[in-house]
Amino acid sequence: MKKNDVETGATYVAKVSGKLARVRIERESPHGGWDATNVDTGRRVRIKSAQRLRRAVSDAKRAKAIAAADQENARLRDERQRSPDGMTASERAMAQSTTEGVDAAGGTTPLEDLPDGEARDAAYDPDVCATVGCDRPAALTYLGRPRCQECYEDEVADGDETGETPNDEETTMATTKKTSKKSTTKTTKATKPAKQPKAAKPKAERKLAGDAKPKRVSALDAAAEVLRKAGKPMRSQEMIAAMAEQGLWTSPAGKTPHATLYAAILREIGDKGGQARFRKADRGLFEYAG
Repeated sequence: MKKNDVETGATYVAKVSGKLARVRIERESPHGGWDATNVDTGRRVRIKSAQRLRRAVSDAKRAKAIAAADQENARLRDERQRSPDGMTASERAMAQSTTEGVDAAGGTTPLEDLPDGEARDAAYDPDVCATVGCDRPAALTYLGRPRCQECYEDEVADGDETGETPNDEETTMATTKKTSKKSTTKTTKATKPAKQPKAAKPKAERKLAGDAKPKRVSALDAAAEVLRKAGKPMRSQEMIAAMAEQGLWTSPAGKTPHATLYAAILREIGDKGGQARFRKADRGLFEYAG
């Protein structure tokens, strides 16, 4: 719809948090768009643009919806006034379940703290990016919300990755070298029993001993090698593909290795500063720093 077609007091079908819902336009918002009320739940939402409004509800349906909404809002208002905590039974249950969800998810944003424009009474659609105004398909889950690859990279580039707990694959990539060094140090310091002199091995046996399998390269080491050979900035997805083509590293079981690699590279840059092997060339692009 166009902005000139939107009328205050009219009811429209709008897309709210990835789902269609009936909203009644209350007034124009000083921040742009309109303040509206979800007719079905009585909750306030902000419509940022006319493009979010799909179609107007017919007059008969509008009158019926307004009457039902007003009746429901009056009932809820009376219930809140009678309640000691100023909440309805459904709001109290939702607040309790939201608190439990935060503790279980370890960082999920409560529904009442969601940005304006997102539904506060419905869970996120796991197949659609939860960023306001973005309807692209979700590629991964970041901080408890489904995100597309572009929005994920934007948030990580702005410094949001510091609050995220690394997953198993990321932890493995980032700590491969540290674990290897610790194991070597412990082995060296351990008290070794006296060894009995052994007979010299035949040449054939020495050759077989020298053919031991090489140590597996970590994803960060492989990414640094790919960037060094390429001599130009690359994206994490391009690095993952090049690592696989060159036989340096392949993802064991991760569904989004490029996102994990992206966060691991940023972590090395933040931890090592000028000593890091990577340097950020542009948003989403990294180059070899030597």
